[in-house]
Amino acid sequence: MQACIHTHTRTHTHREKSPQVAQDVQQSLQTDGPRLRPAGSSTPLGIHVCQTLDDIYRCFQTPEEANGDELLKACCQEARQPVADEHLKQSVFGLLTPEEIKDFLLAPDHRMWMEIRRETEHFLQLLDEPGTRVPWKVRDITPASKSELLRKLRPVVMDQTVREPATNTPFGHTGYMKFLTLEIIRRMGFKDVAITGQYYGSSYTPETQILEWMRYKGVPMDGMAAMFGPGERTAGIKAIREFGIPNAFLDLTLKASIRFRDANFVTSVLEAVEELDSIFTKMGLPRDPWRSDAVVKRPPASGEISVNLVDLMEFLDLQPGETLEEGEKKPQQLQAEEAFARWKKSDAFRRRVVAILTEEGRGCASHKDYGVVTRWLRKHFPEEEKYRILIHAHAGDGNTQDAAGIESALNGGNGVWSAVIPQAAQGGHNSSLVFLDNMLQMGNENVLQDFWLFQASQCARHIYYLNFNTYDIPGDCPIWGDRVNKLTHTAFCKVKGEDWRQRRGNYYNVWGEREALDLKDVAKNSKHRRDVNELRSKEKETEGQYRISPLVSDLDTWTMRISETRILGPREISGEISEEVRALGFTLMNAGLRVNLDAEETLGRLVRIAKRILEERARLGLFQNLILYETWSALFFKGVTWGLCRISNTGL
Repeated sequence: MQACIHTHTRTHTHREKSPQVAQDVQQSLQTDGPRLRPAGSSTPLGIHVCQTLDDIYRCFQTPEEANGDELLKACCQEARQPVADEHLKQSVFGLLTPEEIKDFLLAPDHRMWMEIRRETEHFLQLLDEPGTRVPWKVRDITPASKSELLRKLRPVVMDQTVREPATNTPFGHTGYMKFLTLEIIRRMGFKDVAITGQYYGSSYTPETQILEWMRYKGVPMDGMAAMFGPGERTAGIKAIREFGIPNAFLDLTLKASIRFRDANFVTSVLEAVEELDSIFTKMGLPRDPWRSDAVVKRPPASGEISVNLVDLMEFLDLQPGETLEEGEKKPQQLQAEEAFARWKKSDAFRRRVVAILTEEGRGCASHKDYGVVTRWLRKHFPEEEKYRILIHAHAGDGNTQDAAGIESALNGGNGVWSAVIPQAAQGGHNSSLVFLDNMLQMGNENVLQDFWLFQASQCARHIYYLNFNTYDIPGDCPIWGDRVNKLTHTAFCKVKGEDWRQRRGNYYNVWGEREALDLKDVAKNSKHRRDVNELRSKEKETEGQYRISPLVSDLDTWTMRISETRILGPREISGEISEEVRALGFTLMNAGLRVNLDAEETLGRLVRIAKRILEERARLGLFQNLILYETWSALFFKGVTWGLCRISNTGL
């Protein structure tokens, strides 16, 4: 038997229906049998699985044209053949029954995803519509400022939109969802982009699948950066070599914690930088990749290394009001300064490392802390020595995360590394869009020259749709929320009435009449919104103290979330099944299926599937200890200490 079919009909817009896919599938079943991966195909297996599921879904939408059940059954049979590719055996076709796959495929959440995907593909076309719509000159809508520093600063954003929202959504990420997000932010003018987080060893995850989608679609890696730790860097180096990623983002922990393993932070950085310098040189990338302010937004980053000091404030034990400049220095401050000096003795470090980054992950730092740390870092990494400083602030009870970027800029920083939307981690993080708006309102002359923000409001909304699989966005989201843009009193209007700092219009929502009409009723026209909303309402009844964000939640979080539900019997131990449940969650994400993996109903379904798989394999004698095959269960546990996005707020 050959492998399951995939037809390459990929040209439909969101308003088209294509019975041709179903017809081609049915004809192939009648003649050649199923083909999951035709001989000689160069398309990665992970993408083949996703595309085949898309075709099966379309068959179910047009049952008069093709038999989706027949195709699904044939694919599962092929994946279970002894000669099948090992990765195919570990895909949804190899692990789940046809009935189980069909349940996920036709569930309200996945139906909603298929609708959002079509809408997003159409939205990308609207962003590419020709013709100038912006009626103002940039200099006319940029406020005058008496601060030369804020006026002249060239704000730098290392974009994290492809990655960071995964730390907050119960749906996780899929490779194609990440690809669509990338397409949006590229149209917004973000050129320096963190594209993948290689924190999973040799495991196949959506973090690798996005790279495959880029290659499959012919999208260049210009400006992209791979994120990984300098110690356990094998997977990151492999991705750079295999996909030609031209930049690296080294996540460095200075102290061991529940989230991070202990490592020598001096030598691990030097060894990683030396290895990357050799690789980038062989790739033909610039030996001295520094981009001055004059050109930082023109050629994309190429051959650059950024070093992120993940837990710098914790390591320094920074106290409120402390300056790091006055009085006797703490031993840990002296230790950090000694490490900086040793790094800078390396020729490769001085050439390749162009940015020093920092963050604080639990939202315990105030915006003032970021100013203190930036000023101290700038003393050791001056701009004349070709270093930029970027910060990333997590939301805390004080809600000062978006002030942190400005505070950093006032103390020598160059910008932020963050995502367009604020939803991430435990309670959110600083938004790059809010940072750029703050800079604009403080008179920065470069924001609207370097970034295309005139459709940013709808871009942010569509990024939210993709990540949270809904059209119902939080109303108070700055800039792009519904509630903040609907007047409750004319006195609150920013474009009429009061002259002080009055704006000429909604700078971030500029569309032609036809495009505006096209976007107006996206949510109202949804076929699946009501079903999804009813499902969310029902799920709220079973929420608990733990919340799963499947790409980043550690095994303990999965275990505790399963424990607090009602899906296990009184004498069952959640810790004996949670690893397998988590692995199944990744299997669904790798297949492009959108599922709320925090929902009790979903977890119950995965528990039942995991038990079935364990029982089947135990009967076959494939397992001695009732542990799933290593390429499945160890997929996301071995060597992983803090998940996809190195976040602090999930208990990782």
